Amino acid sequence: MARILIIGKYYYPFCGGIEENTRQIAEYVARFHDVTVLAFNHEQGHSERKIGGVTVRRRHAHFHYKGQPISMNLFSGIDLNAYDLIQVHSPNPFATTLLLFLRLFARKAPIIVTHHMDIIGRRLARAVSLPFIRHLIRAARVTIVSSQKNLHSSNDLPADAAYEIVPLAVAEENYEVSPALREEVLVWRQSLCGDAPLVGFVGRHVRYKGLTVLMKALAELPGVHALIGGDGPCRQSTESLARQLGISDRVHFLGHVDHREKIRLLAALDVFVFPSTEITEAFGISQMEAMLCGAPVVASNLPTGVTDVAIDGHTALLAPPNDSISLAEKIRKLIEDRSLAARLAEAGRMHVLSNMGYVATSGKALAIFEAAMQSATARPDATQS
Repeated sequence: MARILIIGKYYYPFCGGIEENTRQIAEYVARFHDVTVLAFNHEQGHSERKIGGVTVRRRHAHFHYKGQPISMNLFSGIDLNAYDLIQVHSPNPFATTLLLFLRLFARKAPIIVTHHMDIIGRRLARAVSLPFIRHLIRAARVTIVSSQKNLHSSNDLPADAAYEIVPLAVAEENYEVSPALREEVLVWRQSLCGDAPLVGFVGRHVRYKGLTVLMKALAELPGVHALIGGDGPCRQSTESLARQLGISDRVHFLGHVDHREKIRLLAALDVFVFPSTEITEAFGISQMEAMLCGAPVVASNLPTGVTDVAIDGHTALLAPPNDSISLAEKIRKLIEDRSLAARLAEAGRMHVLSNMGYVATSGKALAIFEAAMQSATARPDATQS
């Protein structure tokens, strides 16, 4: 049994696409190896506990810069020499830089990088951290990306590195809508919007999620209600825009939702909307979750893994990013054409089940990990730069 260190930004129960992928891989690999996750604490102080068979060590973030946590004690109590493999979820500029420095004084266990997204909108942070991120990717045995499209569209990934494609995944059994929950959904929906059409979104309220575009699209759809789940730095400005547009009476901001509440939200919708605007949105777990819950999807036509999931005319309808008029037209089409909506919903569900299942994708990640460790064992005198 090998010892594996996984370095992430945050970890469950902190919610986000990166955090969910980190948890899925960590818990699956922990079935076969001893896994420790090192992450910044989303609360105060340090902590250590076992979650899903994984030892989770959290370090207090002393301050944040442009959304990036920084901890002077991140690697406190961590002996890099004790691990047979290190996986790093990127971008994580502070952890990447510190890891590269510490590895100068440690046995060089093989590294696997999982690259989730480019750094966009933070010019200084990108300029300072990108050389370190690229150095780590070149030094890694393999860098995992969730889509071939992400590899082609990235401005941050160096060409002279080794890559593997492993799509993000969801576990089907976590998205079953029982008959009892279905009844609850119908009552809840009726209490919120009566018989009006209902669309929705769930995710972090951050710049690239396109909530501004969604609000403007809703202004073009009189009588359509929306459920907005999640929270984040853009929530207040999004609520303010809804008031300015005169639609706040039919846009319901639910705040943070737990997993059951998220399933209820997704099962209530006539259309799930995924209006992200930048290639920072590399895949989109929430649209996969919506498909498993039976909701047809309207998404942005981004040159990333988003459109590996949302395939125009087959599993979803696509609108150009930042185009609120087109987004409104696609939403209206699915509200009015329920046979099309049903066909897309069924095709979307089958597509996710066939291509993005938890066991298959996590197994592929495990195989990459084990191949890296076997390669290091076969060449014990080999070193990485």
